[in-house]
Amino acid sequence: MIPAFCEYFARGECGSCSWIEKEYEAQLREKERILRERLRAFSPLALEDLFPSPERGFRNRAKMVVTGSVDSPIIGIAGDPKSLDEGRELLHCPIHHPKLNELIAAMPGLIRRHELTPYRIQARSGELKALIAFYSPLSDQMYLRFVLRSRAFVTRITKLIPELQRDFPSLRCISANIQPIPHAILEGPEEIPLTRPDWILHQIGSLQMRLAPQAFVQTNFVVAAELYETAARWVGEISPPKMIELFCGQGAFSFFCAKSAATILGIEINPEAVETANRTATEQNLPHLRFKAADSAKVGSEIGSFAPDLILANPPRKGLGESLRLISEFQPAHFIYSSCAIETLASDLERLAPLYRIRKARLFDMFPHTEHFETLVWLEKTA
Repeated sequence: MIPAFCEYFARGECGSCSWIEKEYEAQLREKERILRERLRAFSPLALEDLFPSPERGFRNRAKMVVTGSVDSPIIGIAGDPKSLDEGRELLHCPIHHPKLNELIAAMPGLIRRHELTPYRIQARSGELKALIAFYSPLSDQMYLRFVLRSRAFVTRITKLIPELQRDFPSLRCISANIQPIPHAILEGPEEIPLTRPDWILHQIGSLQMRLAPQAFVQTNFVVAAELYETAARWVGEISPPKMIELFCGQGAFSFFCAKSAATILGIEINPEAVETANRTATEQNLPHLRFKAADSAKVGSEIGSFAPDLILANPPRKGLGESLRLISEFQPAHFIYSSCAIETLASDLERLAPLYRIRKARLFDMFPHTEHFETLVWLEKTA
């Protein structure tokens, strides 16, 4: 064990990085051991070299709960279940990108000056619930989302935008997210753009794409770029005439694989993400990429007669769910699975074992100092 480099962890105020006292090389060895153990049914497992992460400043998205009072706001993490309204301050997290910490550190003063009253769950009073910020280092653009109980503070926040953008020139996009439920749920379905444009330019490796505030995005851009590049390399070895990307978000995997597949169809439940992906495809002159709004777990008629040679999926932590049915129905020659949850990955692969074998896999340390990691697996249909 080594001393934690995080003052919040050392003081017992934040335990999110539960492995922070382990040597980083030991963390990587343990993650590879876990991966091999959980996928032991597919032994021998052909693993490409593990891809490590920077140890500090790698996280380019921050989700901060706002508690306290308008005179003494607390920006950081929620309190324990018995005192949710008394959070713990986290202004200088060492795994956040420094640009995010600069913005977060300025927010208490802004809350006081503009009287943005923090929401209190027990009293059902106040408005400001949380702040969500994302910084794209290669494009030097940032978005900031104010999570509010209602629309009551939208006008007030609109008036402070010139001050924010003067102090933070990278802050291109600001929005209000409305979350009326009186519980510790971070964000709601309604997003109100307060600036134009209502997106930022996000660059991952060689890919430039529009990123809307509500869209899913990987929070470790260095590791994410290698994840997408690896998938593109594998797809290049396959050169599929037809490819489907399930749970595609704004289509990052599809755009990276654009040179390797003749036709790509992306499926995503969020219509705003689909609209952004189709716009990006048009702007980059990629007519063989198209995206449709549908639930990847229940998709059917949206695919029609599009019989894929390859399916690529990047599902949430709960795994493939009902989309396993789609894979079993089409039985493409190849299936590439990107997963952030080894438990559901192992469970899903066991269900596919009668049809597929693992050709290769790779571990990406997307979440340093924790037990979590990203895995990319290439399966091919058995004879």
